[in-house]
Amino acid sequence: MFSCDSDKSSETAKKNIDAVVFETIEQRITRHIEANLKIPATEKYTYQIFKGEINGDDSLDFIITVNRLDFAINEAIERKRMAKSASSGFMGTFNFIFYMNGDTKNISTAIPIPSSAKGKLKVSFEHLRSESFNDFMVDFKLDNASFRRFFTLYDEQPREIFEIMLYDGLGDIENHAISIEYSQGSYSLVKDILIYTGELEKVKFDDPEKVYSYNPEIKKTDLLERRWFFNSNQRKYYTKKDQ
Repeated sequence: MFSCDSDKSSETAKKNIDAVVFETIEQRITRHIEANLKIPATEKYTYQIFKGEINGDDSLDFIITVNRLDFAINEAIERKRMAKSASSGFMGTFNFIFYMNGDTKNISTAIPIPSSAKGKLKVSFEHLRSESFNDFMVDFKLDNASFRRFFTLYDEQPREIFEIMLYDGLGDIENHAISIEYSQGSYSLVKDILIYTGELEKVKFDDPEKVYSYNPEIKKTDLLERRWFFNSNQRKYYTKKDQ
């Protein structure tokens, strides 16, 4: 009897190991997303994968964005705030990012990006701290404005180091926009962030919801508004008060 139970236990353990071994990347990602965000099987959500060399090894790492628009809509209906929520693109904590190590396939906990759920997150990469790996940026929408949040990796965990508004007033007569460039660091080896005045593309929308999916052109001017430098001790960007 003992031997029989042992065989069954061994067989079960082997099946569990095989299940883990043959789990696809997509299956691992969806399982982690749904467990971490407590997403029920009935909820529809979308995710996107952006690949970049983030931690300095030889493998491509993943930044995974998650959008829970359906959950945002259903929540607005339940709270009887549909019209008000819809007017801001269902603003709230419905967009998230995860970091996945391309070698170990370990995935971080969810990092919320409060924003309009109608606008999906956009990820880009830049060499700020080193030419041997990338830091990454996340663009998100708040109504007809767009912001960029900068992240770098410390101890396998993404850490926010800077945030700035890219434009405001898309589709309006009055608007504001900036253009970003990078230069050699002033106070450390990390690149400075240079903010120039930008000219936002003039557009008019027949459908107001297009502000969440439209990516306007921004023309850079020669007017330098501000220079931001990286403080290595605080691990964040700062600027001089006299600027």
